[in-house]
Amino acid sequence: PAKYPPGMNEPNVTTGGSAPVRDRRYEYWRWRIFSITWLAYAGFYLTRKAFSVAKNELKKPEVMGMTKADMSWIDGANSVAYAVGQFVWGPLGDKFGPRVIVLVGMLASVTTALAMGSSSTVLLMGVLFALQGLCQSSGWAPLTKNVGEFFSRRERGSVMGFWCTNYALGGFVASTLAAWAAQKFGWRYAFFVPAGGLFGIWILFLLFQRNR
Repeated sequence: PAKYPPGMNEPNVTTGGSAPVRDRRYEYWRWRIFSITWLAYAGFYLTRKAFSVAKNELKKPEVMGMTKADMSWIDGANSVAYAVGQFVWGPLGDKFGPRVIVLVGMLASVTTALAMGSSSTVLLMGVLFALQGLCQSSGWAPLTKNVGEFFSRRERGSVMGFWCTNYALGGFVASTLAAWAAQKFGWRYAFFVPAGGLFGIWILFLLFQRNR
């Protein structure tokens, strides 16, 4: 849309007589991309929230004996990795396109969550959660770029207002699902079950997303 100067028709509008006629195929693709990118970013929260839910069990001596200091440096490592990843994935998203970056990042997040659920030491849990932060940061910049390709600049304020509901709803669903899985099957499933959910979203993203 940014390539069209003022006064020129937007790519989703054609003129038929005196009234503009919207291109139904283009409209379909706009809302298809809106939906799948919304779901993808909400899905990232499934594996992001797992550690915070599992903490209650991990601090028990018979489980892992994780101290408050351990939890602090693990959370810190995750935050630093997430911040660094924002500078990495943004340029790579421009170079390779959102599809490649998000698919790689999402699958890496699933794999890391499975490894966290299988780990038994504080050090390994910390290293993996830092890696999870790097995986998580692959979502925001490429996905917002993807949305921007299908909506004009004058629309993006309103569109992104609705699109950004994904992190509120995604975080709520993720915490609820992880807590249910941990209570029902044990703390490891706070990682395993959300990882399975994100893998399902990965498949949908593979099938329905396109860069342009």
